[in-house]
Amino acid sequence: MKRIAYAPGEERIAAVWRRILIGILITLVGINLRSIILGVPPILPLITRDLSLSYTATGLLTAVPTLVLGLTAWPAGLLADRIGPRSCVSLGLLLLGAGAILRAVWANTLALFLFTILLSLGIALSQTAVPILARRWFPAYIGLVSALFSDGLIIGETLAAGLTVPIMLAFLGKDAWAATFVLWGVPILVLLVLWLLLTPQTAPTSLLPNHKNADSAVANTEPTAAMALSAAPIEIPTPASKAVKAKKSGVSAWHLGIMIGANSLIYFNLNGWIAPYNQALHHAELTPLALAVLNAAQLPASLAVTVVAQRLAGRRWPFLLAGIVCAISIAFMVFGPISLEALWAGLLGASSATVFTLGIALPPLLAAPDQVARLTGQTVSLTYCIAFIGPYLGGQLWDLFHLPSLAFLPVALASLVLIALGAMLPSRASFGLQATGSKERGE
Repeated sequence: MKRIAYAPGEERIAAVWRRILIGILITLVGINLRSIILGVPPILPLITRDLSLSYTATGLLTAVPTLVLGLTAWPAGLLADRIGPRSCVSLGLLLLGAGAILRAVWANTLALFLFTILLSLGIALSQTAVPILARRWFPAYIGLVSALFSDGLIIGETLAAGLTVPIMLAFLGKDAWAATFVLWGVPILVLLVLWLLLTPQTAPTSLLPNHKNADSAVANTEPTAAMALSAAPIEIPTPASKAVKAKKSGVSAWHLGIMIGANSLIYFNLNGWIAPYNQALHHAELTPLALAVLNAAQLPASLAVTVVAQRLAGRRWPFLLAGIVCAISIAFMVFGPISLEALWAGLLGASSATVFTLGIALPPLLAAPDQVARLTGQTVSLTYCIAFIGPYLGGQLWDLFHLPSLAFLPVALASLVLIALGAMLPSRASFGLQATGSKERGE
């Protein structure tokens, strides 16, 4: 198929059939960016056994992608500006697929960590560039396309968490954990070929007319269904609205990053330690269901929050409620009947998705217009760095005290942090939501 090259500033996709096609491809990108990460936790007990990993090393293995995402958020945005977002996604998919396949070829400890870093760089590049393409290709449907990408991320998490072990046992062999890397790696390379053949060319951001690095601000957000709000009509600033925006509360990136990072820590810690925990308790048969429910519960929660996001944006109580639910759920998950593990995992997944969906709306609500990009980038980078701590610290505690339940202690602590920092958010009235299209007044 012949590719269509668009001149700078003329990259929007007009044909309906082409919009549908590219929308599907963007969803598939989201699926593959997460399947390769979440395909690892279900087989962690096998990797730990065969490579003689300590629990600290096991936690580090699951935490590496989040650390790489945190450290490369801003550099990836700069690279997308320089080479173009489409090329950035292409390079990211190449690194992601190559890293996944090479992990299977050299199945040893050093190669496992090195190629995990390589594929994590691919995730950072692609994930950073897709929101820029949503703006370029679908200027009138930014929210819809961002939501499709977000849904793809969640679908990829759910599929990998729930299907890796059953597929391995049915077709690859009961100990063929290395082959699962190929299972999730080959679709990435196929998608790369389709991406190169079917997507239109894009110019580097620096070549676009009136470029002010606005795309970089979009690039450094974790896309979720909450980005549907970005498709709302833009209000022309008036003196009154400018005055409102000037009164935004000075909540720092540290506050937002630690709060949202604590939430992400909960999610990544659970994905990393449910399988080893169940293995240690001799209930490995519960792992596929628990991981599938943990990840699948995110999608309905995210979609439900999206429907009422404008009313919930800037309120404290959703963060407080989510923190309380997480604290209660992890307590019952560790001390309650193991047969109910999937129930508590589902509540933890839904609460995590709720916080994340509402959390990414906070920087544009809190910051002055010229500070949104900086606050967003700092928040996202800090979020992933905080999320890295959970799996790693859980492994260290397990190694130190030889108690499997201590792997989840970071989740309990993060729940308390979420409650405390959620309570310290400014009141909704200080957000000036009347300047962002809300019809509510006097709150």
